[in-house]
Formats: sequence, C-alpha cells, structure tokens
Amino acid sequence: MFRSIREKLKFTTAWFTLPITGGPLRGHRWIAFAGKRFLQGTYEPAKTAAVVKSVTPGQTAWDIGGHVGYFAMVESKLVGDTGRVLVFEPRPLNIACIKRHMDINHVSNVTLIEAAVADRPGQARFESRTGTGTGHLSGSGNLQVATVAVDWLIEREGYPMPDFIKIDVEGGEIDAIRGARRTISRRRPRMLVATHGETEHQFVMEFLESLDYEIEVLNESAIKGDREIVAWPAEAG
Repeated sequence: MFRSIREKLKFTTAWFTLPITGGPLRGHRWIAFAGKRFLQGTYEPAKTAAVVKSVTPGQTAWDIGGHVGYFAMVESKLVGDTGRVLVFEPRPLNIACIKRHMDINHVSNVTLIEAAVADRPGQARFESRTGTGTGHLSGSGNLQVATVAVDWLIEREGYPMPDFIKIDVEGGEIDAIRGARRTISRRRPRMLVATHGETEHQFVMEFLESLDYEIEVLNESAIKGDREIVAWPAEAG
C-alpha cells in the first residue's frame, strides 16, 4: 500500500525538474524525485564511463531496460543528430519519466518502445512492486506488459540494426539475449550487459566468448547486486 501511494505521488510531482550539475548530462534538466545521484551526475559512474567509451556519433544504440532514461539520454547525446537511440521500458512510472525527460530536454533522436524485451513477442507478467530500477518480468508480477524480441523487431518489423546494445533487465538477460542471437551474431555490436545472478552471468559470458568477443567485467568482486559486462568484437581491437 505504501509503495503504491508513493508511486502515485511520483506521478503527480513529475513536472518538477532541476538542472543536472555534473557528468555527461551537465546542463540537462531532470525530475527532482529521481534522486541526487542523477542531479549531481554521479549515477553509476563505471557504467556511464563504459557507455561514453562505447558509443560514437551517427550510431544506433539500443537501450534495453530504460529505467527513467538516464542512459538513453547519455546515448542520445553521444550519437548526435545523425544517430538514433531505441529505449525499451514496460513500467508505466518509468515510461512517464522517460517521456518527461525527453520532452523537457527537447530530445528528438530517441524512440521509446513501451515493452519488455524477451525471447519472443507477446505478453508477460511484470513485477512493479519494487524500486523504479528493480522491476522485472515475473510469473507472479502485478502488471501485464507487452514483450518484444530484438531479432523479431529487426527481421519482421524493420527496426535498425544496433551498433551498441545495453541490457539491464533485472534477471531477464538470458531471454533478452536468446531473442537477439541472430542480430548479435550478424551485426556484432558493442555491448554492456548487467547480469543479476551467477547463472545469468555465466550464460552471458559463455555466449559472448562463443562469438569471439573481448570482455571486461566492471565489478567482478561484487558480492550482491549486478555485475556489468562490457564486450566488443575482437576484430574491433
């Protein structure tokens, strides 16, 4: 009950924004309730640095698990006017935040897809009785959401091939990658994958190694929480 009331309050206060004072989005405006790390430009610095290093002007970036849009906004700035960002997010509160952030910052190169990324298109249950950054697909979830798959979007719907893929889907990374196997094999994009559990971590590592990717784990010693894998095709150096 308390979480539901707090979420409703966030919806009603989404209009109030403040300037970001540091980091790659310095000067942009952000919803105040999102927290001081966003406003100070100190949100997930290692992951932010990996995105900045991986994305270049004119590219197409796919942001899978958009949260409130911070990384999509960083990617938008990096790809520039000639690039494009696709951001995927199924949770209504986060969707509202992404739309608000894109609107107040006059962003025109980001496309929002209101769906979860999985191994196939369809419908699934989503658990939103969590923090805004930890919602996830779950058979016992309280919401029903649409699902899409990367290969399906590209091969059936004509979406553009990614040059960079970020995946942060709170335990759903195995299905997200299974639904993107052909695209990753063909396009060989740079990748940033947050893994949430040992099974998920090993799956992602073995999959990328099988495709001859170079790999760096940003926080190998993490005891709990996610471990971020940065990967690039070996031929890219």
